[in-house]
Amino acid sequence: MTRPLGMLEATVTGPALIRAGLKRLWHPSLRWLVLVPLVINLAVYAVLIGVAVQWVSGWLDSLMGTVPDWLQAVVWLIWLLFAVMAMVVTAFTFNLLANLLGSPFYGLIAERVLAQERGGSADLATVSMGQVAWQSFLRQLQLLRYLLPRSLGVAFITLLLSFIPVVNLLAPVVAGLWAAWSLALQYLDYPADSDQVSFAALRQHLGANRWQSLSFGFSALLASSVPIVNLFLLPATVVGGTLLWCRQRQGVER
Repeated sequence: MTRPLGMLEATVTGPALIRAGLKRLWHPSLRWLVLVPLVINLAVYAVLIGVAVQWVSGWLDSLMGTVPDWLQAVVWLIWLLFAVMAMVVTAFTFNLLANLLGSPFYGLIAERVLAQERGGSADLATVSMGQVAWQSFLRQLQLLRYLLPRSLGVAFITLLLSFIPVVNLLAPVVAGLWAAWSLALQYLDYPADSDQVSFAALRQHLGANRWQSLSFGFSALLASSVPIVNLFLLPATVVGGTLLWCRQRQGVER
């Protein structure tokens, strides 16, 4: 069992794992598993950006019209916070769709990284690859059943908060925390599924390593928010989540 990391120590862990994932992307056993979902994600990203730009521009204009006179001095801060929240929502939605569509490939990436980390063979038989890919897709559906209703609840709460002066500054914080937790679940679920760890046990595991989980989740959120670059960072985040899972399971302290 791992020692839970402190807040400062855990904050450094998330970005380091993403960087480690980037370095491993072009390993011969992973390369084609990165390129295929990359093409799929390009199409998804183009559609989402088009929808998001139209939605955000109209939404922010109407929101600024509701700001009372006594808050005009900090209207730029309100605009910035809600622009960040819009970015969080877009990035979160992109992750959900991209992970669902790319889950067969990401499951195989996690399986191969686990094998590399544990000194086994990274090569999988064709039949085994099909089983891993299908199981990863089914597991993502289970994850969506957990995330979607709760995400709608969080969205409703943040919407209510956005209409309350001063208190509305908490809306982006609530949205960001939920997105970070959800993404940590999403990316550590691939290696957890490979190790046949149930989704309920995974949630308990992340709760026991809360700061490390949130640090990694925020890093995944930032990675998915960078246009174009995020298309490469998604598989890197899968690798990073798998590395984190291996270290936690092996009891390696960082």
